[in-house]
Amino acid sequence: MGLTKRWMEEEEARAYYTSDDHVCGRCFHDDGIRKFIRERLCERECSICGRKSKKQSAAPADEVLEFIVQRLHRHYENADGNAPFDKETWDYLVETWDTEELVDEELGEAAPFETLEWIKKHLKDDVKYCRRDWQIMSPGRALTSGWERFCKAIKHETRFLFFRDEKGDDGEPFLVRPTEMLDELGQAITRCGLVTQLPAGTRLYRVRGHKAGITHSDGSSLGPPPENLARSAGRMNAPGIVVAYASFEEDTALMEATGDFPNWSVGEFELLRDIQVVDLTEIPDVPSIFENGPRESLQFLHRFAEDVSQPFTPDLETHVEYTPTQVVSEYLRHRFRDKANKPVRGILYGSAKAAGKKNIALFMGADEVEGYKTESWKKVDALIRLVKAKEHISGKKAHAKKHCSLDAV
Repeated sequence: MGLTKRWMEEEEARAYYTSDDHVCGRCFHDDGIRKFIRERLCERECSICGRKSKKQSAAPADEVLEFIVQRLHRHYENADGNAPFDKETWDYLVETWDTEELVDEELGEAAPFETLEWIKKHLKDDVKYCRRDWQIMSPGRALTSGWERFCKAIKHETRFLFFRDEKGDDGEPFLVRPTEMLDELGQAITRCGLVTQLPAGTRLYRVRGHKAGITHSDGSSLGPPPENLARSAGRMNAPGIVVAYASFEEDTALMEATGDFPNWSVGEFELLRDIQVVDLTEIPDVPSIFENGPRESLQFLHRFAEDVSQPFTPDLETHVEYTPTQVVSEYLRHRFRDKANKPVRGILYGSAKAAGKKNIALFMGADEVEGYKTESWKKVDALIRLVKAKEHISGKKAHAKKHCSLDAV
């Protein structure tokens, strides 16, 4: 009787009904669940889809269900006793889910309909769930909130002075203050492996608009402007700060160019040495709650990359909208270091005008273009050189119709 009672107590404590079923990885889409199953294969037939195999292809269903429940319980908990309850409306004051709703919420894209129905059948449905620690922000939400607070502070509160230290934690253990945001961003970039190498020989394209009868065929005129002529602001630079914006295709560069000019010159440049860059175009997918990985950091970085890739409007009245990314650019340029303690020389970001294409903001000056003439005694190693120039005499929107090429000297 003692053993039977203990078994009944354990069975009652479980969030699922035990069985002799076995399940295969083909019945799930989620990589984390499939990996868990692969590591526990012991049966040749799946109880969900009925597939039979000559080799072991299915794992014990109880172990898979236990894994799913444990991962769900990392993010959700029983609302009873943990969430505020209104006796007048007889309902909880925070968002809740019953078992079936929770399965749809977190497993809706992780498994096909047949598997979801099997899971719902085996999970006990007598629990109402709420988010775990609903009273506070999650680390991911805290990062996003920190970025929003940072943007507000930079745009409307202070720009040229350091922030004052803010006292108190507002009851939020994961709170990210504006003073901490740049370092948190740097840690997220490192944690998610966004620093990559751009190899020597990479071709980059820059565009310069001009009046009819003018041509630009040298690196100095098609490269970034010297400091005294860097009067325009960009998404990654304030006026007076030199950044070389470029694209990886000629068409993308023409689409990204701003201004109303009859003609456009395009310079094709070559990168002269390997450089480290922060790549915001190849951010890994956010892992599910059943996978291991920096889930919160990736959620934030996807949001951050969207902000960085917003269309740029060359209007002095709207430059305030770009001050947060300008500050981030300066942080990455002057303070950030990769895992090998090396600086980065640019940021890759998605094109706002050419879907699926990439642009780069290179941290460099005009004197880093090969052949640039300067009276300065300081020797600077060239980072890029002009390979060829094209003069688009029909305007950038019709550039494919007619152009002439000017080989670089």
